[in-house]
Amino acid sequence: MRFYTGDESGLIKGVDIDANVSLLEAQSQAAKRVRAAAKAKATLKPNEQAPTIDTSLAGVNLWTVNGKVSRENSIDQMCATEWPTGNQAFAVGRKNGRLDIIAYDGEELFTYTDPTFSTKPNIKYNGKLITERRFVGLSTFNEHFLTCTNLGEIRYQSFNSNEATKLIKLPLDAFRMRTHEKQPNVFAVGGREQELSIWDAETVQAGTGLAKPKSDPIFKAKNVPHDYLSLRVPVWVTDMQFTSDDATNPTVAISTGYKQIRLYDARAQQRPVQDWEVSKHPIYHLLKSHKRPELFFADNMGNVQQMDMRTGQVTGALKGISGAVKSMALNEDGSKIAVAGLDRYVRVYEASGMHLPLHRAYTKQRLTSMVWDWSHKDFSTHEIEEQEAEDIWENMDKEALKPKKKRKSQLAH
Repeated sequence: MRFYTGDESGLIKGVDIDANVSLLEAQSQAAKRVRAAAKAKATLKPNEQAPTIDTSLAGVNLWTVNGKVSRENSIDQMCATEWPTGNQAFAVGRKNGRLDIIAYDGEELFTYTDPTFSTKPNIKYNGKLITERRFVGLSTFNEHFLTCTNLGEIRYQSFNSNEATKLIKLPLDAFRMRTHEKQPNVFAVGGREQELSIWDAETVQAGTGLAKPKSDPIFKAKNVPHDYLSLRVPVWVTDMQFTSDDATNPTVAISTGYKQIRLYDARAQQRPVQDWEVSKHPIYHLLKSHKRPELFFADNMGNVQQMDMRTGQVTGALKGISGAVKSMALNEDGSKIAVAGLDRYVRVYEASGMHLPLHRAYTKQRLTSMVWDWSHKDFSTHEIEEQEAEDIWENMDKEALKPKKKRKSQLAH
């Protein structure tokens, strides 16, 4: 299993985890090394140097792909992409407004700095003071990139141009922007006192400069009815996931800072068709399974749970996480899920039921984003043994396989 992580120090790291070495086995081996070092230390002679204690886990390899430690280069957003030349890469949005396209081998393929980040905002909105910009969404497609900031600034721009193809202004305090998996030109945005809206980057009519769009969105959600006291229900959209292949009339699941998961159907109505309260804490991150009708959601206390989208029932939870989760990813067949966050660990779990981690890697920095590299295939122990056996037979001397002729002396007897 191979992962690429982005952190608050501006580093992009690669993490290799051997799927055939379980966490329990790796911890057992580390404990044996610690006991052996302690025993050796107890028997040291006066002039001998104490042995170093290796507490690293077996089956884990960590390396720096790109970057230098800098808080200004802290990574806000990161997503996998493919450069027009065919290089597998990822797009990175940084705290200082810089957008980088970096190949998996660490080569910087493209760099652009958003000019709006040159001035710091000082805006009071929704009862709080906004004093910095940050990326809340990032995507690349058709030789273009699409970004969104917390001030609602949407930039759709070609890699070959220094000027935005389209630049539109949505309401302030946006919390998340995500694009459709099949049609990435379609994107959804939501935030504090900003209901879910869905737009098409290629067809939206932009004004002059940074201005409100002249056309209407594909879909605009409507707030739920007033509560039992006839009071308006506050809005706080924290994340969203497209749950259908149809980008023209999509269905979208959203999470809220008020502990709910809601499901919208653009074909039915503007209000949610399902509204479930599934957590005791604000939900910040949402991940849809690409194999089953399931959602994974993480709150601000480090709890990650699994929900069946058909019934709204919580069907499982992940254990052993000690800090807020900032990113989640599934493997190609949807059987495993990896989580990364502020406790500096990448953990891998079975994607069903309530489980302790199968694997774990310590990355030293507080993580903000993660990409699971599906191109790096994992092989089971049985598959590895089969491949080794095939290699032995292919490389074996063919002469050694021919039957040996009997000697005349043997024939005489």
